[in-house]
Formats: sequence, C-alpha cells, structure tokens
Amino acid sequence: GTRMKLYTVRMYAQAIRLGSKYAYQTIPRLLTIWLDMGEDKVHQNSDSFNSINNEIAAAIKYTPVYKVARSVYPSGQC
Repeated sequence: GTRMKLYTVRMYAQAIRLGSKYAYQTIPRLLTIWLDMGEDKVHQNSDSFNSINNEIAAAIKYTPVYKVARSVYPSGQC
C-alpha cells in the first residue's frame, strides 16, 4: 500500500544520497512511484503522499548535484 511506497521512496532517496552506483535504477523508480501517486486522486491528499513529497524535497535538497549529473551523463560526456 501507500505506506510501503513511502518506505520505498525513503530508501531510494537514501541510496541516491549515499552513492551513484545504482542511480540509473533508483532515480527512475523513485520518480515513477512519486508521479504515479500524484496522478491518483485518492492519494493526492493522503498523509502518505505528503510524506513522500517531503522525502522527495529532502532528496533534492541533500543529494549532491554531481551524483545526479553523473548518472544522467555517463563519464566523458558532460
């Protein structure tokens, strides 16, 4: 359910902050969960979705830019 999605988003965000090795898998999965929940009218105003929004905001704030850029542009292309 939504609580499991919250824990999943939390762990993906933590994985992104800790390293870029699996960023190719974690960033798309994290965004997919978040955007799919945002499309669902039932989940938009739930506490779990608000918590997921907070987790996403924290991930954006505390993830170093070079980790995301490195995952988007493989070495030698940026």
